[in-house]
Amino acid sequence: MLPFLKQRVNPLLQNLETGTAKKILDSLLPFIEKKDNYVDRCSWLRCMAVVYQLEGKLDSARLYADRSLQLALEKDTTQRQIMAGKIQTADIMGDQHSLDSALHYGREAYYIARNIDTPGLPLICLKLYNIYEKIGDLPMQKKYLFEGFMRSTSPKHKTVFAANIAEYYDKVNEVDSALLFFKALLQDSSFNNPYYDAVRYETLGALLSKKGEAKEGLSYQVKGIAISRGLGELNAQSYFNLAATYRKLGEFKTDKALLDTALAYVSKEKNWALQKKIWRAKAENLARQKKFEPAYTAMDSAAFYYQKEVDSSIIVQARELEARYGLLERDNQIKSLALANKAGEEMRERQRKAIVRICTGIVILGLLLFGIWRGKHKKRLAREESLRQQLLRGQIESHFLSNSISGLQGIIRAGETEGAILVVQQLGRLYQLSHANAREPFVSLNKELDALTSYLKLQQILFYNGFDYHIDVEAMPEGIMIPPMLLQPFAENAILHGFAGQQEKGQINIHIKKDNSVLYCIIEDNGSGFQGVETNHNQKRSLSTLINQERLQILSRQTKTAAKLTIVDKKATTGESGVRVELIVPYRMEG
Repeated sequence: MLPFLKQRVNPLLQNLETGTAKKILDSLLPFIEKKDNYVDRCSWLRCMAVVYQLEGKLDSARLYADRSLQLALEKDTTQRQIMAGKIQTADIMGDQHSLDSALHYGREAYYIARNIDTPGLPLICLKLYNIYEKIGDLPMQKKYLFEGFMRSTSPKHKTVFAANIAEYYDKVNEVDSALLFFKALLQDSSFNNPYYDAVRYETLGALLSKKGEAKEGLSYQVKGIAISRGLGELNAQSYFNLAATYRKLGEFKTDKALLDTALAYVSKEKNWALQKKIWRAKAENLARQKKFEPAYTAMDSAAFYYQKEVDSSIIVQARELEARYGLLERDNQIKSLALANKAGEEMRERQRKAIVRICTGIVILGLLLFGIWRGKHKKRLAREESLRQQLLRGQIESHFLSNSISGLQGIIRAGETEGAILVVQQLGRLYQLSHANAREPFVSLNKELDALTSYLKLQQILFYNGFDYHIDVEAMPEGIMIPPMLLQPFAENAILHGFAGQQEKGQINIHIKKDNSVLYCIIEDNGSGFQGVETNHNQKRSLSTLINQERLQILSRQTKTAAKLTIVDKKATTGESGVRVELIVPYRMEG
């Protein structure tokens, strides 16, 4: 199965053909379920997670990754599936901007990989580099880039790390260090691979050009591009870097021709950021030849592609302002060159002051508008999350009402008037609590426990005292707030599905304790577990579980703290009958 996934599915995912990949994976599911091999199933779940991650459906991707990791934790003795699950979870959480959690899973995968000496360690180093890049920790970026490079045994990985190392040195403006590194690579004969050679020569040439040694750099760049041309791997960035070297040598016609070629390539790639750089380079070329009118036109094109870049990317505020300021400053330089022979020093000084005031006003206005938009956006998201919580809670409440009415009808038909009165009283009490909590996204833990106790008393009447319950809450401060109707569905599953057709008297034990910013809730029963439940009951149990999983995901986003649901059939673990539900619930403090 693993060779098939690597040969058929992985190439589709690399080419972003997620629809075709998903069809193949769906067709494999019956075979994987029949074979019942945890390695195959873990691999299949991770592939599905990649499909949804590439489609931008990160919640669904996280669900499949969590299932793969949970299965690996239960069955994997080699640690390899656990390692793969953890690094994939880290990658998805990085895309979700949960960087603390992503770093936690990524470092766990890293230490597992080091312990078992896996060839996958360079890939884990690359993932950790990506996480630290989002965090902005330059020393840790350097650590994992160089470790990954040193541990890589394939030319493909070496090439990727070398390119990223060049970008790192560019970010920290250490051109001399970059030159030393890439000159040393020329002496590295451990790999004889044309892709690797092309990156080495092109990058070294670009660095020499940036250092001011344009003629020497040009020879390396030309050599690297010749190799890339033979491989059919030429791209816009290569032509852009080569054009910059010719521009430094004053060969503006060659510079222009190469920039035009770069534009032809980049239009296919739809890389707006690079298109913007190319047009700005064309503007610089024209300005240095004192062709100011076409230089203005080129700067207009640069501004157009800059806007495309902003519209197609989520850019942090600092980078957005920096790019905007850089664009305006470049425009100011061209204007200053155009007016250099037409006005005196006093007029130029006035113009500079005016431009500074305009730039400052634009920046302030942009910050103000961005702040207003961001505030409205946050409020809208909060309203959507609240409405979705209410909708999911409403599905659970309607399900509970239907079951309660069915039970009441049975008592009435049996002629048990007093029992029916007790049911109505408890139902009224429960709905008073439910009505009081319905308008709030969070209620106090005490109110939630009152509602749960009323529900369990009601169900005891409906089931003729066919079960007992015990609620144990460890000491904790007042004012803890959680979403309403969060615990009841699991107790309801135990009563309606776990105790159905059981001769032994049922027992539900609920234990709640606080640990830092989360509550640990355990709900156990001695029912029939998953094996003894009919299929339609299983489907209802699954629907209730999926609803609560989605509510917990929303709660995680609202509180920025991980929530978790784990359901275990005790017979499969301890040999006892029943189900154990473990909830990790982030909470808020009142006020």
